[in-house]
Amino acid sequence: MSVVKTKRNFVCAYEPMALDRFVLTFLKGSEERHLLSTQPIEQYENAVDWAVGMADQMACPIEVVPITASEFAARGQGR
Repeated sequence: MSVVKTKRNFVCAYEPMALDRFVLTFLKGSEERHLLSTQPIEQYENAVDWAVGMADQMACPIEVVPITASEFAARGQGR
């Protein structure tokens, strides 16, 4: 996992593995995570760049989490 520190916040970006097919971006609240977006794994770098660019506008850290197709399906199609 890479932790990217910004001016007033940070982004936790988990490294993609060979079987990962999607990337989820979460706003990490004090009690739970809130899903901001789901993208194909090919957009991983864009997801990290967006998270770093937005982190200082958020009250909580942002997490970028790659997942496999079976993990995606288990989430109920990203809901």
